[in-house]
Amino acid sequence: MRSLLVLLLLAALGVGAYMSKPTKEQQLANADKFLADRRARDGDDIGDLIGGLIEGAQRNDTFEDMVVATKYTAKAGDKVLVECWGAFTQYLCSSPLDEKKPS
Repeated sequence: MRSLLVLLLLAALGVGAYMSKPTKEQQLANADKFLADRRARDGDDIGDLIGGLIEGAQRNDTFEDMVVATKYTAKAGDKVLVECWGAFTQYLCSSPLDEKKPS
């Protein structure tokens, strides 16, 4: 009986995740917001502005739709700008550029 209950709960969780995973448009908007917040946090330097325009021109975005989650990656050339995971209408974005900066 317990295993049936666990199986039903897992099925409900899977259906909920499938029904509420973010779309490509939602992921794009979230990634753009994340990049804008990062640029604002780093400063309003003219070099950053020019770099942002160049990155935007070379930007190559990919969207992967997994069964219960989505992954959105924005690249400029070989450099990953941001990688966002989405599930249950929630987002987790990270940037390798943030990880390389000293604290």
